Amino acid sequence: MFRTTLIVTVFSVTAFPALAQSQDPIKHILTNFDRIDVNGDGVISRAEFRKVRAERWTQIDRNGDGYLSEDDFPRWAARRARTRLAEIADLDENHDGRISKDEFLSEPTPLFTQADRNSDGILTRSELEVRAS
Repeated sequence: MFRTTLIVTVFSVTAFPALAQSQDPIKHILTNFDRIDVNGDGVISRAEFRKVRAERWTQIDRNGDGYLSEDDFPRWAARRARTRLAEIADLDENHDGRISKDEFLSEPTPLFTQADRNSDGILTRSELEVRAS
């Protein structure tokens, strides 16, 4: 489950630069907290988290066909792309071998749920700091 969550975060929050490097997804959210907290109220709601994921879609779907697949990765990363796509295959709800934008953005958001320690539907800095340590 954590591996799937990590990959979803890599694709949803950081897009392709993360392909070459690994980062704890909770720490990444914490580092980008102010950017993700769109309305500046000091917390990240599910809606804000999802909005950032939606904004990243155009960077992830590099060929613009509406699906995340091997075609969206540079050739030099093809083997790693296959591995990453296999790890998030559970997002492929219709099992067509590709992940559509709707599938990518559909709830639940495993990482958000995991980080939301008190299940109140929002992420605070303190929740993320505890989870990141």
